[in-house]
Amino acid sequence: MVSASPRGAGRNVDVVVIGGGVLGTAVASRLSCTTASVCLLEAETDVCEGASKGNAGTAVSYYGPPGTPETDLINRSCPGWEALCERLDVPYRRIGAVMVALDEAEAGRLESTADELREAGVRGQLLGPAAVRGLEPLVTGRCVAGLSMPDEGVIDPMALTVAYANLAVTNGAVLRLGAWVTAVHHDDDVTSRVDFTGGSVRCRFIVNAAGVAAGAVSSMAGGEEMRYWPRKGQYAVLDRVFAQQLSRIVFCTHSATTKGINVVPTTHGSALLGPTAADLDDPDDKATDEETVAALIDSAARLVPAISPDFVMKTFAANRPASDEQHRLRFDRQMPRLLHCTNRSAGVSISPAAAEEALALLRQSGLDAQERPDAVAALPRMARLRTEPEPQRLIETDPLYGQVVCACEHVSAAEINRALEMPVPATSVDGVRKRTGATYGRCQGALCTAGISFMTALHTGTGPASVRQTSRGTVGSR
Repeated sequence: MVSASPRGAGRNVDVVVIGGGVLGTAVASRLSCTTASVCLLEAETDVCEGASKGNAGTAVSYYGPPGTPETDLINRSCPGWEALCERLDVPYRRIGAVMVALDEAEAGRLESTADELREAGVRGQLLGPAAVRGLEPLVTGRCVAGLSMPDEGVIDPMALTVAYANLAVTNGAVLRLGAWVTAVHHDDDVTSRVDFTGGSVRCRFIVNAAGVAAGAVSSMAGGEEMRYWPRKGQYAVLDRVFAQQLSRIVFCTHSATTKGINVVPTTHGSALLGPTAADLDDPDDKATDEETVAALIDSAARLVPAISPDFVMKTFAANRPASDEQHRLRFDRQMPRLLHCTNRSAGVSISPAAAEEALALLRQSGLDAQERPDAVAALPRMARLRTEPEPQRLIETDPLYGQVVCACEHVSAAEINRALEMPVPATSVDGVRKRTGATYGRCQGALCTAGISFMTALHTGTGPASVRQTSRGTVGSR
């Protein structure tokens, strides 16, 4: 259990949130700023272990047609990213995007997309090929048209999820990690009991933000039948030699069935290609394969010919929660105290407004949640050696900034200590990566894993063979 105070620390709370991804932590964070008590349950041993850990890292201004709840939430979230990320100390840049058409058929679809943007109140401008290449010189000469989208941004989705969780715990929410929900019992028309590995908790409301497992949670809670399945997306990460040339996001033209492969600068200075989409049965299947990655790189190179396999430093895959209902933020039709909060692909982009909407829905259903004047609204800023304009000043303040542990990403011992000591601390090498960016670079941890493992072992009381590499495996595993 992780908890900053006794608020909600007992076995009775107002709201249980199931799922420690970006939507679950966002809702828990927002609730923690009110008088409502909240308990967040996450099955893994860290937050941000599902789709929130493996996505394109974009905070979009547009994702679908106007008039949908998803579009409304994006419209409400988009203008506030700078202020939110400043408050939560999350890397974010509003760099804009250009959507590229490679033939006349795609150019026609761009015009339809531009019409949707206008109807949704989103800024966008159709461009000719010369203007497209003026915005982003790396775009292919085969471009016949483009659509400028100046309000698109890139964000660190893992840092965002961790920050939401940190704020929730700071404000007194209880976070239970390694808490697989095993049963939900309804004592009466007012309270329910949620059983999980290691304990149980009673509550008035349940928020189902369990991603791919949301259907199983609904079934346990006596809710409506909902089918969820994993949709695997594979990605390739390109190093800074390529990424430093890229100034904005390059989207392919959307079709009726797919958003396609995109080229995205990251907040860490690399670039991301992806995602692919393949429906699966096994939610734990996160393997990549050479054939799919090669096709992914080829598709991205059609947009940006400078892309080459030589720049690839990592491939990975993650499973997003596909369902017959792409977006759910509503109460269950059979169980009125069960609020579903899931989204297939835009969870990061809708998270601020989704959290506000969830709170509004809970209040409408009788939750007494008054704003707390004493609630913490901002997290302390963590100085980052890589982006600090005066690194010597940092070293004078804390000599551990002078001990660089991850040379590729310029991550210092001071930053790693901070990750291991924050309200929701890292307990694994991968947890440190999510909080600092260590091991993100070209060597992918070949040089720094030993140092990070040593520091993690000191903080967690584990040994060289038992310190965690990820939320499940250990560094000493073979």
